[in-house]
Amino acid sequence: MSDRPEIEIRRQTAFGEDGQLEVTETSVETSLDDFGADVDHRDRDTRLDRPEASEFGVDDRPEVDQASDGEQSTLFADTAKDQQTLGGENAAAQCLYDE
Repeated sequence: MSDRPEIEIRRQTAFGEDGQLEVTETSVETSLDDFGADVDHRDRDTRLDRPEASEFGVDDRPEVDQASDGEQSTLFADTAKDQQTLGGENAAAQCLYDE
């Protein structure tokens, strides 16, 4: 069963041998698999697993470990608001990844 809406097809085209679009009489279905993409077809429950309290008004849920920051880094330098660069510009507004 699919969650995709049904689409009314009036005319369907496909690429012919010469690379031009041609009207087709039969239905043509493609997916990312047809183009070599690695597609995960498993059904997943996207809801976060959050522990519940045993009764109303009592918070006896276990502590949840926070996820690590990973390999992310800041986009701007951590500086004081009045700090300046050697050129006299505001240092807080300097992007660390200027090209």
